[in-house]
Amino acid sequence: MSFRLGLKESFSLNGEKDLFNKNRAAVNDFLNSLIRAMTLVLLAIMGIMTLISFSFNYVGPYKKVYLFFLFLDCFVAVFTRVFKKFSERHPLVFIYFFFVGFLAFTLCANFSSRELKEYVSAICAVFIIPVLILDRSYRVNIFTGLAYAVCLWLSYKCKGLEMFKNDIVNLTMWYIAGIFVGKSIRVSRLRGFDTERILTIERNTDSLTKLANRRKLFEYLRRGNESALMRPTGMFMIDIDKFKQYNDHYGHRAGDICLGIIGKCFEDFGQKNKLKFFRYGGEEFCALCWTKDYMELAACAEDLLQAVRDLKILFNIDGTASGVVTISLGYAAFDRDDGEYNFENMIKVTDAALYSAKSHGRNCARGA
Repeated sequence: MSFRLGLKESFSLNGEKDLFNKNRAAVNDFLNSLIRAMTLVLLAIMGIMTLISFSFNYVGPYKKVYLFFLFLDCFVAVFTRVFKKFSERHPLVFIYFFFVGFLAFTLCANFSSRELKEYVSAICAVFIIPVLILDRSYRVNIFTGLAYAVCLWLSYKCKGLEMFKNDIVNLTMWYIAGIFVGKSIRVSRLRGFDTERILTIERNTDSLTKLANRRKLFEYLRRGNESALMRPTGMFMIDIDKFKQYNDHYGHRAGDICLGIIGKCFEDFGQKNKLKFFRYGGEEFCALCWTKDYMELAACAEDLLQAVRDLKILFNIDGTASGVVTISLGYAAFDRDDGEYNFENMIKVTDAALYSAKSHGRNCARGA
């Protein structure tokens, strides 16, 4: 049900701006892959054409045109490697640069001939540009419109009237086709990215508490194998006290509401205290931090116990109950540079601290 609602939301956004904003990472990944593909393809094409032009001793400026654009493509390839972070963050700069170069090449190739000919590659340019560029439509249309206008102006200035008439008909037809086809492809790609984004959220989020789920927890923990800086320095294991009794007495619907309220409390607490909370399973939760030491974890644990008590979720079914829902909490601190990284052992140690808290009467915190 929630997935269908997510899809409905993604298709009813206020324009493509929202689609771009919500899927910026996926759009950048696509554009970066496009840059890599275009660089390799153009290097191959320009390299082959340069070799052919020298091997067959082409007359006129063809050799210089192919050689110039081969060096230009090599420059872009080297630049995107050297300044990798910049190019990955701002791929549109290089995308537009590529297409300016592509348009320039088509015009040079057309006008380098001793005998002027009708546009062929320029027609391809005004069609391909809006189809391949994944950017806001108004920017793509402005860029393509300028390319279209430049091609027509050069044809008018440099070619005969008859050839200009043919160029204007052919360019206009393919320009219009490119605009409409490009719009359709952009919308399709963005909706695909948005669907994947929603699926990822659904896959990694617990539907009741809106916290990250166990799958996401282990994804975070496995990152510690990649870099010591990504290893947590602290962990909480949390259990809602006597939650089975709460469910049995108040009903499962009330239990779900209780989980949702506590999940929101954990999320807000995590944002204020630099903790990431996860639903571990059932009434158990886990939290990770990357900045706190043992004493800070202890103080934070007591604050969390009080935050849950302050929710004042009614729970008074026997004489020993505190009157409100409470939690038991185990915490442990870890040295990210101490020996081998073993997140399963971290969970075991913290879980033992949780059982210690439960054995001491619940509604308390214990450290490992």
